[in-house]
Amino acid sequence: MDVSRAASLAARGQDRMSLTRQVREGAIVRIRHGGYVDTRADDVRERHRQLIAATWPLFGPDTVLSHASAAVLHGLPAWDAQLAGVSAVRPAGGHGRKGRFLHVRVAALAPGDVVERAGYRTTSLERTAIDQACVLRFDRAVATLDAALHLGADPASLAAVVADARRRHGVGIARAALRFADGRSESVGESLSRVLMAQVGLPAPELQVDLHDRQGVWIARSDFGWLDHWVIGEFDGRVKYLGTPEELARTVMREKAREQAIRDAGWSVVRWTWADLGDPVGFRTRIESALALATHGRLAS
Repeated sequence: MDVSRAASLAARGQDRMSLTRQVREGAIVRIRHGGYVDTRADDVRERHRQLIAATWPLFGPDTVLSHASAAVLHGLPAWDAQLAGVSAVRPAGGHGRKGRFLHVRVAALAPGDVVERAGYRTTSLERTAIDQACVLRFDRAVATLDAALHLGADPASLAAVVADARRRHGVGIARAALRFADGRSESVGESLSRVLMAQVGLPAPELQVDLHDRQGVWIARSDFGWLDHWVIGEFDGRVKYLGTPEELARTVMREKAREQAIRDAGWSVVRWTWADLGDPVGFRTRIESALALATHGRLAS
């Protein structure tokens, strides 16, 4: 990641007029005041990493990356609207500020709340997850905490951080999300699906269900399973369908063979996508119908 500050470029003989000309000609890209890159990253999370690199030299020794910026460095979910500016925290006694490219909060940090990640001082995995959960709506808070647990966050440490945050705005959502969180969820889509299932009154499924054929040979693992109904559920985020036409064809054939093996083993399959998560009534109907049909079919056989 080639990120340069104007001061270092000036030391190499490039004045402000030269930098302005290069930006105008497309030779370099200005990502914030005084920060330049050769090429802006395509991915929003990688662009945020570039913004962190351009902003970090401006921080004092006590400033620590936090919230969405720390989430990116830890591999936690972060939403595009959070990534327009760098998030940081400095100890109590200073002043916070919020601008276009930087949001600094003032908060106390315990020694265990600060770690080094990718060469930066950042809040710990547990502190970052709770900080994020306090500023997000419930379903996204759950997705964040699911991911933290999946990455190995200590449940006791998460509970301790949320207990210490008892007077903070949003801690009620963080507390409720932590109770609901489950590290077996492997993607944001799976986490949001679980939350929606609970909100629309569907029975809670088992997670990451191992499936076997009639001879007991393992054939697949499914995102969700309603075992009493012999129904498995799969969130289809479409990421696995990216690639060349040849790769896409192979992936689709593998998926068809996998699903046929699951059905041959006696399971019914219900799938949904991001669009379905935006239609709570349709989502509930889709899964309720699958459960009812599977139960009726087994009773009739």
